[in-house]
Amino acid sequence: MDAKLRKLLPLMDEQGLDALLLHHVDEYQSGWVHESRQRVKWLCGFSGSNAFLIICKKGKSQFFTDSRYIVQSALEVDKGSYDVHDFRDLTPFAWLEKHIDEYPVVGYEGELFTLSQVGRYAKFLPKMVPHVMLDKLWKRPMQIHQRIQEHPVEFAGLSSREKRAAISRTLPAKSVMFMTDVDAISWLLNIRNMAFTHTPSVLARAILHSNGSVELFVDEEADQVHISDKDVRVFTMDKLHEALMSAHGIVVDASTVPMSIFDAVRSKVVKVRDDDPCTLPRATKNETEIRGMIKAHIRDGAAMANFLYWLHTELANCREVTELGAALKVREFREAQELFAGESFDAISGFGGDGAIVHYRVNERTNQVLREGGLYLLDSGGQYLDGTTDITRTVAVGTPSREHIERFTDVLKGHIALARAVFPTGTSGGDLDVLARQYLWSKKLNYGTHWHGVGSFLSVHEGPQAISRGNQVGLLPGMVLSNEPGYYKVGEYGIRIENLMYVEACGKGFCRFQQLTRVPLDKNLIDSKMLSPEEAKYVNDYHNFVYSELAPHVTATVKTWLQTACSPL
Repeated sequence: MDAKLRKLLPLMDEQGLDALLLHHVDEYQSGWVHESRQRVKWLCGFSGSNAFLIICKKGKSQFFTDSRYIVQSALEVDKGSYDVHDFRDLTPFAWLEKHIDEYPVVGYEGELFTLSQVGRYAKFLPKMVPHVMLDKLWKRPMQIHQRIQEHPVEFAGLSSREKRAAISRTLPAKSVMFMTDVDAISWLLNIRNMAFTHTPSVLARAILHSNGSVELFVDEEADQVHISDKDVRVFTMDKLHEALMSAHGIVVDASTVPMSIFDAVRSKVVKVRDDDPCTLPRATKNETEIRGMIKAHIRDGAAMANFLYWLHTELANCREVTELGAALKVREFREAQELFAGESFDAISGFGGDGAIVHYRVNERTNQVLREGGLYLLDSGGQYLDGTTDITRTVAVGTPSREHIERFTDVLKGHIALARAVFPTGTSGGDLDVLARQYLWSKKLNYGTHWHGVGSFLSVHEGPQAISRGNQVGLLPGMVLSNEPGYYKVGEYGIRIENLMYVEACGKGFCRFQQLTRVPLDKNLIDSKMLSPEEAKYVNDYHNFVYSELAPHVTATVKTWLQTACSPL
């Protein structure tokens, strides 16, 4: 058994726990978890972004993740201590229901589980016990102090006062909204955390009043946070409970309010919502935000063109390129762009079998050299003050095999089918998901799911919309989504084609997608004979669009390469 588990089990015994629940979140349910809050990674070594653990006093503990991380978990999680499961095959709910008699008393950390999460488990578990346990064993890394600054209206499109006026109208009379969704707080107040550039959400709590005024609560010293609007007052987090208890009535968001806080103010709660009232307005970008996303993607496309030209030149001259070196180089090209604030996530830079690890993170130990005959997958993105980007391209190193070409073209056909879709306004992403899978399905092939919405200088993974099986949120004009079908042959190669796109109205009651990403595809991997005339035209039109948009923003040398990369099939 793992040494950390051996230390944890006696503490569970002291608390009378048969099992302990843990998942990869922090106290704020934020999209990016800082190293100082990565409890799952500390306990079992797993570095991915989605994991659920059931620590068992008797027998092996259980580890659950999604299809993106099954290969990675096999490399990082000790199989002697944990049984590893794919959520699609077995959920934590199903496992606990099956073993309920063996583990009747289940513990959870109240700061890490929300009201809705605890409610789902409490329906069938005999006894759930809140606790604070892991931090007794873990010497946590130093936390980074936030650098909170206002996000200008020139990028946000609406002032915080305008947003607050609209959202406050949704509140019941004489009540306040206790805001616990950090993306919602950052969007509503037009503030960003410049210390966490992957996801620049401010880690805070807020109270919104019916008159539009707000109290903001942060861990930092209040006098270090400067907000120009006098109706937004800043306090330290230790003042939060007193402020909530002085309210006439509180509205909470069950999906993000920590159970520990809900329990402390339960007597004041007058309404429990399923989501935050900012969620849909934030997801449907305004015209200014869409224009900003377009501008950000032009600059990001220029950075990617510079990178792909560099990669082409290095490989053509037989110079060694590594996964780590390529990841550092693409960041270097982004850093040269105006309004760049940081990467939107750590670049996924995988050659060969590493490309089949959907969220592979290269390090010095795993770093590979790109070699003749393999495929290189780069999934990367940038945070710019006017928009967020996320783009994946798969590149043939040398001459690709017939299998590489066929699988890439299958993925491309699905990508095109989704990109060209016209659909009734309000159609869910779940209803469109099959468009991207159909050509792989016809060959009895498939891939997991990893489609997502995208924020505007906020989280690169933003809901509620997604083109994903099971997602029933209706798509509306202004929503930004990823289109990223792929194929992953474990141990051999990975293929993914990812563009961001936004929903646009196109006639009464219908919508379509407009492309945000402007980066050429590797034509060496496209079999034009497998494409219909309409699909071939789409690729050529897309490449014409890419060239016309990027050519003014790159050097003459890169422009010459780009012209060839974007030439007709």
